[in-house]
Amino acid sequence: MMPMANALAPTVLVAASFVLAASASEAATVRDCRDCPAMILVPAGSFMMGSRREDATREGTSEERATMERPKHEVAIRSAFFIGVSEVTRNQFAAFVEAAAYRPQGACTTYDRALSAFAASAMRNWESPGFKQTGRDPVVCIDWRDATAYANWLSVKNGKHYRLPTEAEWEYAARGGTQTSRYWGDGRATACAYANVADSAGRRARGDQAPIAEFFPCTDGYAFTAPVATFTANAFGLYDVIGNVWEWTQDCFNPSYTGAPANGAAWLSGDCSRRIARGGSWTSPARHVTVTFRDPDPASYRSSYLGFRVARDR
Repeated sequence: MMPMANALAPTVLVAASFVLAASASEAATVRDCRDCPAMILVPAGSFMMGSRREDATREGTSEERATMERPKHEVAIRSAFFIGVSEVTRNQFAAFVEAAAYRPQGACTTYDRALSAFAASAMRNWESPGFKQTGRDPVVCIDWRDATAYANWLSVKNGKHYRLPTEAEWEYAARGGTQTSRYWGDGRATACAYANVADSAGRRARGDQAPIAEFFPCTDGYAFTAPVATFTANAFGLYDVIGNVWEWTQDCFNPSYTGAPANGAAWLSGDCSRRIARGGSWTSPARHVTVTFRDPDPASYRSSYLGFRVARDR
């Protein structure tokens, strides 16, 4: 992902897991420890993964990028799995850093107000991404290895298999049973009710010089990241699968879906120096903020618009 031009009920302890019910209309979520991400069980099922040619035409996606989302193909997710209700937050990542004495190393690409552009800086990191965040904002400036290390730590801590979602699992969960480009539909006008996206207010706040056509025609109230679960969840009860920050998946980069696993497994052949990120962010061009857009990034890449959510085997 290259930069653009640049009412909770009381917690009940059950079988060593914290079971939280937000309301009678929402599915129960499970938290394996007090500072672990809340997880929700996504049922097994089949779906059509990828996009159609008319989607690329509507979104203005280049043919090279659109080819990465084809061929549209059926994927059967054969086992239910848990996935984070939201992206991993700063507070949750901080608990890992403290407990494991883990120190992410390397520069982070962040927004430089003076340049009105993104630039890599050794002075920026997950604690200082160049803008204010709360502990409930998604952690950013995290590369694929950092995200994997966090998932491994959770596995050891809780005795359960945490991991990054596979790309197919991610899209299946993000769609929430839909076949449109975004879980609320194909349009852009209502995006700000559902997601923290690159909107006109954010453009002005950042002094962003990218063409106005790159932005969503609405105002979501955030120029940078937003606290997780601020906007409307999809049908599976997941927040921020579109916008806020890009999310790492397990999969290696392949330039199309030709030969892709049809069972929801991670695709672990191809260019594994790059991994696929999904969902778009607070600064992404609108055409990138869909449930199908795939972005290959170096596994060592960190940016202030890139984070992650975790999955867990049942």
